[in-house]
Amino acid sequence: MGAGRGRGRGRGGGAGALLLLPPLLLLLGVARAQVAWTPIYVDGNSQVDLWTQEAQGCSCPFDAARRDCACCVRDGGCHCGRSMPNRCSQCGLEQHCGRMCNVTLDSRFLASRSGKTFGQIKSPSLEGPAFCWFLLQPDVGQRVEVQVYRLVSAGRFNGTSCEGGFLQLVDGQEPSPRAGDVQICGGNERYAPPVVLFADRGPASLIFQIGESTLRSQFLAYYSFTPSGGGGAVGFQARGGRRIDLTECDWLYQDFLCREPGSCVLASPGYPGLYPPNRQCKYHITTSSIQTQVHISFTSLLLPYNHCRTHYVAIYQGSTPSSPLLNTLCSNRKAQFTYSGPKLLLEFSSGPPVPPYDYNGFLATLEFTEKITSTESSTGSIVKSTEPGVMMDGTSAPRRPLSRTGCDLVFSGNDSRSGHFDTKDRPWSPLCTLTFVGRPTDIVHISLFNYQLRAPSCQTVAEVYDGYADDSVKPRHRLCSPLTKHAQDPSGRFLEQQTFVSSDNALTLVLRRPSPSFGSSEKEFLNGAFLFHDEQVDGTLRPDTLCDVDYYGLSSPRQGHVTNPGGQQLFWNYEGTLRCSQRFIPAANQSITLTITTLARLSANPNCHTLCGDSGCRCVTKLIPLLQMDHLAIITDQGQVLSCLCGDFQQQWLPVSVRSWSPMRLVYSVAHYSWNMQGFQFTSSYAFVVDSVCGYARISEPAGEIHSKNISSSAMKLNHYFHQDCVWLLDSKIERQLTIELATEQSRPCTAWNISAYKYDDSTNDNFGELLHTFCPRDRRKEIPLPWKLDTVLLRLRATTGTAPEYSIRWTSQIVRANTRVSGPTSAPSAAAGKWMGPWLGTLLALLWYRS
Repeated sequence: MGAGRGRGRGRGGGAGALLLLPPLLLLLGVARAQVAWTPIYVDGNSQVDLWTQEAQGCSCPFDAARRDCACCVRDGGCHCGRSMPNRCSQCGLEQHCGRMCNVTLDSRFLASRSGKTFGQIKSPSLEGPAFCWFLLQPDVGQRVEVQVYRLVSAGRFNGTSCEGGFLQLVDGQEPSPRAGDVQICGGNERYAPPVVLFADRGPASLIFQIGESTLRSQFLAYYSFTPSGGGGAVGFQARGGRRIDLTECDWLYQDFLCREPGSCVLASPGYPGLYPPNRQCKYHITTSSIQTQVHISFTSLLLPYNHCRTHYVAIYQGSTPSSPLLNTLCSNRKAQFTYSGPKLLLEFSSGPPVPPYDYNGFLATLEFTEKITSTESSTGSIVKSTEPGVMMDGTSAPRRPLSRTGCDLVFSGNDSRSGHFDTKDRPWSPLCTLTFVGRPTDIVHISLFNYQLRAPSCQTVAEVYDGYADDSVKPRHRLCSPLTKHAQDPSGRFLEQQTFVSSDNALTLVLRRPSPSFGSSEKEFLNGAFLFHDEQVDGTLRPDTLCDVDYYGLSSPRQGHVTNPGGQQLFWNYEGTLRCSQRFIPAANQSITLTITTLARLSANPNCHTLCGDSGCRCVTKLIPLLQMDHLAIITDQGQVLSCLCGDFQQQWLPVSVRSWSPMRLVYSVAHYSWNMQGFQFTSSYAFVVDSVCGYARISEPAGEIHSKNISSSAMKLNHYFHQDCVWLLDSKIERQLTIELATEQSRPCTAWNISAYKYDDSTNDNFGELLHTFCPRDRRKEIPLPWKLDTVLLRLRATTGTAPEYSIRWTSQIVRANTRVSGPTSAPSAAAGKWMGPWLGTLLALLWYRS
């Protein structure tokens, strides 16, 4: 292919005249519209069409005596024969000189016959309705390019689409029109520069369809089988990215596949040709390190003017269009941007087609660079001893430390509570040691995001020590080369975190490497994040969890504060549903009060709203399960929700607090967490209080009373609730008839609080057997005579209410002497005597027996 266009003076009219536009006009068109196409040039002497020099003046191949036949271009042109003595065609297509319609254009065949992989398509003059197809079959390493210059009587544009006729290039060998792909149409259109169409998925079909009556429908185009990449190819081919399966035009670009400058290039579909209409193409860009930045440079951008609402490029800080919007480009605004990961989304939106189709989308390059930071000041610091053998935080220095080099670092919990580490930032050394030293009450939480151990046969190892690295101590974990880990898999999803937690306040990573001469040009490294967790202040971290902790009433501070997790670097490579549980366990003589004091950035989801009433705040959902929406809840160990806040929760309803005498969990749930969208924020406080209002009590006295205690306070706010789960075991070794009397002055629903009696059953985990009776406050007073010989029963108070329960429980035991046991209890005295003597006499007998 040459560098110019046909330069002769045009002969003939109509579509053929357009072939011979002055080269200056074409160059101006290119500069103005930023449209690039394959230069198709055969011979500077061609004057009639691409393959014909002169209409006559040469000998005829079918009759050597005649000299009135066409003169063909020597490089690829062949005479059309006796039927058309004044025309030439591309060698291999001579049989289509008279009617070029329903033709297969095979790149390999045409190259063998004409030496060219490009040519001209000049349709016959058709009377509509009509249909004509051209199958373009590329060779390996090629894509299909079509340049449209002229269109006559081929439908019309109605403002959103073509009607009555069109010209369309579709993927595949089947010439079936596709309404969603780009179509061009018009009554009498000349395109300078041409409308360029590309297809890069193998064979493609060019369809010319006229659906109405016309006198002369025709088009003129060039085709070219363009190299897919390299060698100055004009047709864009994606580099460094991967097309996402089962999507129309989505791509994924990952930093570890784009190591060299210019190795990652992305563009709109069909670039530099006309892109298809009504598309939403997503280009997912991911980084593997918290230190990596993405530099996006738009080298070309040409979208329809004054159509910014429908034709644009948007960049989001995240993986979905609901992520924060960083920037929007439209028209012909070229720009450069630098953003941090871990995920970016570049979305290309194309609206309806816009005649005269003088736009072609965008072209951009990606470059992934590391942030320039001072390691000592931002990601760690060398810990200096204040006296021999003592660290700055007062802990002991490492025992028999490994030799220190320029690659070594010590991270101190006094300087930074969380951060990022990367051995690529350090000078190369065969031994690289990262030591994490926390405060005396800290544990160290490490997550490895990426590592690359490339040496063969375990010549490179990464070791994790629980505590300080010591020659006499075995590592807890060992990674052996060759081994590679990326934060994300080939589809762009974050992989499960590889985490390590120390048992004390120190943890060490050691990277042992051979000489760089082992054959790999890529650097071996470890990359990840750390977190110092103070178990005395922030609770006891549960093993194998990212953010679940326990607070114990006997060992934790009596009061403290809890805030939302998710902001530490340890969460950088976490994405999805985030559910963190803070569990509070009061001692036997304690209660725990949880108070939600502030709540911000809770999304106003119309599918969930909060209702607060006497029995707590509830999350009322519709259509979507609660787990798929952001919410904050206080839950018992049995799963009972005591308070839940979601959706359109109002700030004036705060504070919301719950006081309980049994364990509670504060559960922070974010439906779609990512580092760029970290969920909502809240603050809460907790307080353990010594009291004996509720719990588990074993009572062996045959008679007695229990009264509720006054636990209400005038300082309590509107949405303060009491949760009680109290159990009394009435246990006796005698045979008796037990009578329980329950009473209250409150008239409350049974859902606010109730007291139930159960048979004791030692075969169950909690010893609760058959339910005998449930007392509701609206009963006011109830006497429950239990079956004869039922010596052991369980009474259980359950309450979730804004008003503390007020109740009294009395029980008595009627004892029957041995000589009457066979026949059951004695009959009751007369009514008059029984009215005042029955309960008293039963109690007296029970006491006499008990003392004996």
